[in-house]
Amino acid sequence: MLAEEAVRAAISEGAEGAEAFEIRMRKISLNVERGVLKTSSTIREIGLGVRAYIGKKLGMAFSTNPPEGASAGRRAFMNAKASPEDADFHSLPEPRRVELMDGLLDDRIRDIDVSEASSIFMDSVEAAKLSPSITSVSGILTLTYAEVRIFSSTGVDVSEGRTSFNIFLEVAAKDGDRRGSGFNFSEGRKLDMLDPRRFGEEAGEIAVKSLDSTRIGVETLPVVFKPKALQAIVPFIVDEAANAENIQYGRSFLTNRLNSQIASDQISIIDDGRIPWLIGSSSFDDEGIPTTSTRVVEEGTFRSAIHNWYTAKREGRESTGNASRDYRRAPSVGANNVRIEAPNLEMDEEELLDVRRGILVLYTGDTPNLATGEFSGMAETAFLIENGEPTRSLRQTSIAFTLEELMKELDGIGKDVASVGSYLGGSIRLKARVSGPGSS
Repeated sequence: MLAEEAVRAAISEGAEGAEAFEIRMRKISLNVERGVLKTSSTIREIGLGVRAYIGKKLGMAFSTNPPEGASAGRRAFMNAKASPEDADFHSLPEPRRVELMDGLLDDRIRDIDVSEASSIFMDSVEAAKLSPSITSVSGILTLTYAEVRIFSSTGVDVSEGRTSFNIFLEVAAKDGDRRGSGFNFSEGRKLDMLDPRRFGEEAGEIAVKSLDSTRIGVETLPVVFKPKALQAIVPFIVDEAANAENIQYGRSFLTNRLNSQIASDQISIIDDGRIPWLIGSSSFDDEGIPTTSTRVVEEGTFRSAIHNWYTAKREGRESTGNASRDYRRAPSVGANNVRIEAPNLEMDEEELLDVRRGILVLYTGDTPNLATGEFSGMAETAFLIENGEPTRSLRQTSIAFTLEELMKELDGIGKDVASVGSYLGGSIRLKARVSGPGSS
């Protein structure tokens, strides 16, 4: 209703076209500090974002919890009048047939109350306290139910309900002078994907194992990245480097490299927005275009960028269903779920770790350089591998490689497939330059 009011108001003011993005959310958030539940909240919010255009002049407005949509529609029209012309603007999205998919709405998350959410969260917190050496457990759990609606004067009219959970735990350990830390995080659209006790135990186990630490110097070593360490690296290849907006503005190292060999011919990288229960899945993108599967890298060759409607029309192409937005901003381009296919390189965990000396990286929050594809970041949670076994944790260790080195030289991909953020895949092994403060 709000979306229709907004679009009709913008048109009645004189806009040539208008589009409204409406989202109605209920979000439960819980916060634990030092093992104690500190805050819990339930937020209900309605967000309305409106785009309107006059010729090639585009304006936008948004409202939070508006009593009606007409005001936002009128403001979008006024902003369009005051905006400069955008020579690259062609039109608002036209309607496409959307097939609604299963695996987006979990009744349990939709109907859950704070009491049940707290019980689930505290199960994971208590499970993390698996040793007397655990001194602190902190974290956040968020459960969201959202109804998304997109309506436009061009005929787009789609809506669906989606749920999601997001949980993070941080654990500290201390034994005499030895200190360690652990973590765990997970997200998805179905609560049954989360085993609270196992989730907490994994965080506690990392903290206890990290009590025994060592340091290394500068070496080139086999590095095994677990899926949680790859969520900021592999999706970056699609989300940022193959992002059509970044390519069109010359910001990406993949600019002017379409149809070039950028990876081993053993590797394909796919953006897929229609995998049930994954956090990056939806029936349609944030412009109402159906999501699909896009082979970004096919057998080593860069085959396709990802597009929203705007970037696609700049090149005379079709959108790949990768519009990303919230109601406060205009659509940008973003990855859905990024998965790697490399069947000839698959290995069991024992095979991946079968090196005389190497590094096992559980997490890094750093991301590559978009312009060069270079990665130089800290292995925030990592262990030394000695004769096939992870042994002591590593302190102050950085790792450097380029994304092309990753795609061309990785010699193993694990069968331990996991969904982490927008990454769907197993562990990866490649040789990389490792730098630490020196042997302890």
